[in-house]
Amino acid sequence: AQAHAEEAAGKAEAARQSEEMKSAMLDALAHEFKTPLTAIKAAVSSLLSDNSASPAHKELLQVAEEEADRLTWLVNESVQVARIEAGRMELRKQPQAIAPLIHEVLGRMTGALESRIVEVRTSNDLPPVPADRELLLIVLRQLLDNAAKYSPPGSPIVVGASEEKGAVVVTVTDRGPGIPQADLNRVFEKFYRGPHARQSVPGTGMGLAIAREIVRGHGGELKVVSCSGQGSEFSFALPLTGQETRS
Repeated sequence: AQAHAEEAAGKAEAARQSEEMKSAMLDALAHEFKTPLTAIKAAVSSLLSDNSASPAHKELLQVAEEEADRLTWLVNESVQVARIEAGRMELRKQPQAIAPLIHEVLGRMTGALESRIVEVRTSNDLPPVPADRELLLIVLRQLLDNAAKYSPPGSPIVVGASEEKGAVVVTVTDRGPGIPQADLNRVFEKFYRGPHARQSVPGTGMGLAIAREIVRGHGGELKVVSCSGQGSEFSFALPLTGQETRS
């Protein structure tokens, strides 16, 4: 029994070291990527300020600028995810307005969502929540990406935010195939993918697990309500501080 315990402890330590090494490698790669990306963005910005450029050229330059921003975002997100997987999540909480963050993520996901009808149900007067901006963006993107993957083209995806009982509650609802009851308790497990997902939906099975870790780090819980054949609703509540709660 002792030998078995020591073997298990050794494997756990090896896994931890592997995750730390991956995180450190991604940190280094991110640094290498950021230098040329910054240079590209500066060059594109300079060309955009040239009044002699034709409208067609400016349109192409704007696409290049947007794609450089998107690459920067993806690099930063990859580093954050690696840190979470290695147990190194660092929260840098500042008051965050939810509605602008939702629209920012939607703006960055135009390609993934181009064949979906996205409806936003929120208002700009929601109280700010104490949260890590970059980590919250990861949660929103993961939930929207999940909705896009599982809902058919032309179907609606509804993103909502409201204030309820001392918290801001965010919901993402799709009209996909839904989740069988037998799988509901497992969708947040690392690497778990249901039979339908394994056959037809690309992914690693890590997105929802990462999102749940981030939400829990903020004192909330990521939940799902779903019925097979009727779509799914993922939701999480971000607690407000006392002075931010409104009656």
